[in-house]
Amino acid sequence: MNKIDLHTHQLKSDSSVQILNTFAQDLPVPESEFYYSAGLHPWHINQVNPEECLNSIELSMRQKNILAVGECGLDRIVNTDFAMQQHYFKMQTAIAEKHSKPVIIHCVRAYPELIKLKNETKSSVPWIIHGFQGNQQTAQQLIRNNFYFSVGESLLLNRQKSHILALLPTDRLFLETDDRETSINEIYTLAAQILETDNEILSGIILENFERIFGSTMQLTII
Repeated sequence: MNKIDLHTHQLKSDSSVQILNTFAQDLPVPESEFYYSAGLHPWHINQVNPEECLNSIELSMRQKNILAVGECGLDRIVNTDFAMQQHYFKMQTAIAEKHSKPVIIHCVRAYPELIKLKNETKSSVPWIIHGFQGNQQTAQQLIRNNFYFSVGESLLLNRQKSHILALLPTDRLFLETDDRETSINEIYTLAAQILETDNEILSGIILENFERIFGSTMQLTII
């Protein structure tokens, strides 16, 4: 069964379907059999021309193999003006809304602001928290506000937090490798053990989520 790696920084040979993260300053990407997301990361706002990056993201949305906007988001740790981060994040969510693309979100210590922005923008596209490793209270707040979750090693290998996985609605769950060397097969095995379910059952659930959000008629790429 196809395994979905929702967010990765490097193409791997062991997963069937991968969405390769592409930073806006690295656009364009080729129109190929590989899938991508495209976004302006909050870490990079001070290092690039953000307006040019927004234009590049907008243009990239015409490609069928660009499946999502992101990663983009809010980060309280990075030394970038927070109001500026919010501005460019909102601009990217507007692009996502215009093109009916999900948003893959990087969020660090800014969940209240993120939830507020989602409610203010009244966005109709899925907002997916990538690399989620928040606590139970944060998870519950995000669930109430209809966020999706993509989980990787940071949560699954954290003994104090791995139980949070079982609190996440399975119909809003994805798995990812992010920038790790770990294979997506290992991630699925870890998640299945925590959820006390069969690996293939979990794979089927996440594949259904992927098809529902990104389109069931899409040609799934076997890598």
